[in-house]
Amino acid sequence: MCKILIALSTFNRKNITTLCLENLKEIVDNDGKSKLVIYDDASTNYSEKFLKQFSNNVLRFRVSGGIERSRARAFRDFVHVYKNFDLFYMTDNDTIHDPNFLDVLRDLYETSSKKFDKKLPIGLYNSKFHNYSKNIVFENNILSIRKTCPGVSQCFDRDMIKKMLVFINENPEYETLYGFDYHWPSSLNVPFLQTQTSYLEHFARDKKEKGLHSTLTEDDPKIDFERDRALQPSLYLQKIRDKIINKIL
Repeated sequence: MCKILIALSTFNRKNITTLCLENLKEIVDNDGKSKLVIYDDASTNYSEKFLKQFSNNVLRFRVSGGIERSRARAFRDFVHVYKNFDLFYMTDNDTIHDPNFLDVLRDLYETSSKKFDKKLPIGLYNSKFHNYSKNIVFENNILSIRKTCPGVSQCFDRDMIKKMLVFINENPEYETLYGFDYHWPSSLNVPFLQTQTSYLEHFARDKKEKGLHSTLTEDDPKIDFERDRALQPSLYLQKIRDKIINKIL
């Protein structure tokens, strides 16, 4: 069974962060087959002690440096610190995951590795905002092959992470240009394998705090919730969505 490292980037937005961490804490395996590591970008709305309620593995930066630094540090830690893990999964603190998402990742990676000439990175978030036709290479009712995949749900194996780190080290400008969402995985020269069912929901913001994917012209949280909502969410996510929104607000 593949061991999965979950790298979660956090910055403020305490309501959704709490819900996200409660959700992930319940999902992470107790048998050591998965581990949650929190990379906090010097949040001012909560402390390291708050984060350690949900994981003993917290790296809290002293000064805010943006999500790119958080992602890059997580990549390097996967290679140099968490050497006994097979898959690296990254996500953000404004997400809620289906309890089965780790099993889906393992099954999809192991199955696809046998069916494709090259191993492909995996995404579990079929997003309304990212679902444009030019991005889709192939699709059926279950899976799609896509040129890019939302950075809020990307999974790579160890060889992929090492290759992207070479790209980052050789092109340091992309470590500070929001490169993780597109430029870093593009260096692999392979598309993403993405599920048509969404195994996470992305809420984009907190009650008053906007996030990177919030609208710039509106101040209605529900507009943000709709803008980037999941397509074909799992039954669990369908049932819990309204409850999560109410707790955020």
